[in-house]
Amino acid sequence: MKHKLLIIGFIFFHSLVTGYTQVAPERVITLQECLKMAIENSPKLKISVLEQNKLRYKYKETIGKGLPNINISGAFDNYVSLPTQLIPGEFFGRPGELIQVQFGTTYNLTAELAASQLIYNQQYLVGVRMSKLMMDQNFLANEKTKTDVIFEVAQSYYLTQIIRNQIQNQQDNLRKLEKAEKIASSQYESGLIKKIDLDRIVVQKLNLQTEIDRLQVLLEQGLNMQRYYMGLPMDQPISFPDSIPASTLNVQAAQDLSKHIDIRLLEMQKRLIYTNLKLNQAGYFPSLSLIAGLNYNNQSNTYYVFGKSTEWFNTSLVGLRLNVPVFNGLQRHSRVSQSRVELQQLQVAEDDTRKLLQIQSQDAARKLLASIAAEKRQRENMHLANRVYDVSQDQYQKGIIPLTDLLNAETAMSDAQTSHTMALVQMKIAELEYLNANGDLLEIVQ
Repeated sequence: MKHKLLIIGFIFFHSLVTGYTQVAPERVITLQECLKMAIENSPKLKISVLEQNKLRYKYKETIGKGLPNINISGAFDNYVSLPTQLIPGEFFGRPGELIQVQFGTTYNLTAELAASQLIYNQQYLVGVRMSKLMMDQNFLANEKTKTDVIFEVAQSYYLTQIIRNQIQNQQDNLRKLEKAEKIASSQYESGLIKKIDLDRIVVQKLNLQTEIDRLQVLLEQGLNMQRYYMGLPMDQPISFPDSIPASTLNVQAAQDLSKHIDIRLLEMQKRLIYTNLKLNQAGYFPSLSLIAGLNYNNQSNTYYVFGKSTEWFNTSLVGLRLNVPVFNGLQRHSRVSQSRVELQQLQVAEDDTRKLLQIQSQDAARKLLASIAAEKRQRENMHLANRVYDVSQDQYQKGIIPLTDLLNAETAMSDAQTSHTMALVQMKIAELEYLNANGDLLEIVQ
């Protein structure tokens, strides 16, 4: 029995040690690290990269249409019944009659080699340019997707980081209340205060603990989302830096929005439509191709596996093929006109987008400046409320002020911390919106 207990104890100790060694260490993630990992693991960006690969193959396919085209073909025909043709009887001295004649041989083998090379085709040349532009457009679409991912992940990062700081503040407040509870309990035992006064502190402490528990749930949810964004296992312990830096941006409305991704996408769309217009106009141009062919034919009434060598006949040719479009019912003219209208529509859309982006940039600058000032005020207010509470706690301990004043000071301190937290959230989100409005959001990844 003693040996069994030793074995069980050893297994239990070994399992504890093994379990302890398998726990991954907590990893502190900076914003830049989070964003880089999110970009690497984003399903949206992976799909965008795959789309880029598909367009690259599409471009090669378009290029291939201008390369030599070579085909080899073969055929074997076994005429069970030879085809019959009618020939005028005048050839046989029987005018007015149609004579039935069967031509050909029972077995026919054919092998052919055909080649062609495009010499000039305006539609091909314009099509290559359009295929390249579609790849460039996808690069911009990828950048747009990356910008969206950065905004979403950075916003979630700041919110989670701020919740973590709020929990730390509330835990500090809880420790202060526990200290006040000990003082009040001692005073109650000495008969200096009533039971109701002690109960007030207990109630406030329980409310604070409930708030901490609620924030802990929100924090875990935020951390899980960050793990998802970064592609980390859900059991990987992570945390964020304690400090949340204030904004250091040189805030001003953008003067030139040409580098904004929305403007560049519209410009690229205009180039695509203009190229499509040229593609339709290229339909008016003639095309020229070089062709070559080599044909071998074997005919026999006796079956041979590869035909009788003395009965193979060959034909070869080299030539040019010219195609000149003349009239197609004004279809090309209508397509060209449609492209011109689309260009006009895009120009209107671009002008409108520039105006809206300018307004958004100005609004984002004003909002960021206001949120920076608000965060500064709320931070000073929070520090002041903390000092007031510390003084109130000291005065309460000395019996200078009643418990009600201490609880009021604690409530004011908690409210000031919450107000500062909200101001901090608004400032960091306003910072993201400002960078996004000016087309500079990718810079925070650097």
